[in-house]
Amino acid sequence: MPAGVTEAQALLRGDRAAAVRLAGKLLQPLNDNFVERPWGGLGMRVFKGLGASSNARIGEAFEISADDSDGEARRYPSSIRLADGSTLSLPSLLAVHGETLLGAEFVARHGKRWPLLPKTLAVAELLSVQAHPAGNTEVYVIIAADAGATIRLGFSTDVDGAAFEASAAAGRRLQQRLLELCGAALDADELQDLLKPWLAARAATTSALEPGMRPGLGERWDEAASVLRALHDLYWEVLDLMNEIQVTPGQVIYNATPPAVAAERGCARSAEVHALGNTEGREILALEIRKPGPTFRAWDNVRFPLREVDAAAAIAALNLKRTEPAEFVAPRRAIPGRPGVTCSVDSEDYRLEHLEPTALASVDVPATEPHSLHTLAGAVTVYATDGTVVGRLARGDSALVPIGVGAYRVAADLEPAAVLKAGLAARGR
Repeated sequence: MPAGVTEAQALLRGDRAAAVRLAGKLLQPLNDNFVERPWGGLGMRVFKGLGASSNARIGEAFEISADDSDGEARRYPSSIRLADGSTLSLPSLLAVHGETLLGAEFVARHGKRWPLLPKTLAVAELLSVQAHPAGNTEVYVIIAADAGATIRLGFSTDVDGAAFEASAAAGRRLQQRLLELCGAALDADELQDLLKPWLAARAATTSALEPGMRPGLGERWDEAASVLRALHDLYWEVLDLMNEIQVTPGQVIYNATPPAVAAERGCARSAEVHALGNTEGREILALEIRKPGPTFRAWDNVRFPLREVDAAAAIAALNLKRTEPAEFVAPRRAIPGRPGVTCSVDSEDYRLEHLEPTALASVDVPATEPHSLHTLAGAVTVYATDGTVVGRLARGDSALVPIGVGAYRVAADLEPAAVLKAGLAARGR
């Protein structure tokens, strides 16, 4: 490498020898690719060993983000810090050295990108009611959860799509009217702070809001109270259409149309309607695995300021048939001949394996296509078959395993560890 040229610069200039060296090590992105969200929690930084923050409500950490065709992945690309301290984005690295790092066959099928979008979520409030394009599923591996924490997933009764869309549109009009009635008395952010706990209380009445709103609204209060009652009813009407699923640490929730329903409809399995989080504010930390792609917001749970909603696109992508909560809980199955390894999801898109090494019993991973590793508990050292160290991962760290690593062994440093291996579905499924 020429003097004065960083490793990042050499790679971006096409230095193949440097890329070959890199292909034999874990590509470990910086673990603080954070996004603040209004529903975010306070547990993300602690989980990743970065210390607590009393202010930033971090909702998402993009773990392996390298697909410029996806809006979110393009906005929050992963960055790699190299041995000399220089950094470069993972998308730019793959654009130059995709075949060396991922393999020619992999690139021929998927391009010079990472075709999954794993994220860590810290959810402390109720998210919007969402859907994804037909054929796109997602998984939530629960890392931590407050006692009694729940999510909403799948319709609990058959739903009329046209009626749902009409209700969402009516709710949007009611929100707009409420903003007009509040005028200068309350801006959108103030209204959100006032209404959030009130909406979340199922038995709440407008009398609880009257002292804080009536003085500013004056004669407009009576109409505002009528609008508020209608919005409160709709808030709970929509939530009650969905299954409420209690989550616990270690659980795997597979958000995909149940097989029997998909067979009856003659369609691919897709993500069901979902609203992560809960009205009680019980925090959940989860690793989400899905393909890159858009999210359609069907309903925003009366959130202010108003955000983009596309109920029609969401309804068109959703299964509107009744589902059962148990259909979404994915059990872990032991893999014969591979002690310390279980599999929870083996779908048309991806396969998830759970590696559980201890200080006395490491876990062997055979050579496979490139995949990602996500350390959910403990810390591990990863060894090549010749015993050389190819990477170390602490809790909250993720890594992309290039094609050059081949078979490897994962050993827990001290206490037992939990590592998720996320790869694409095997060819020929």
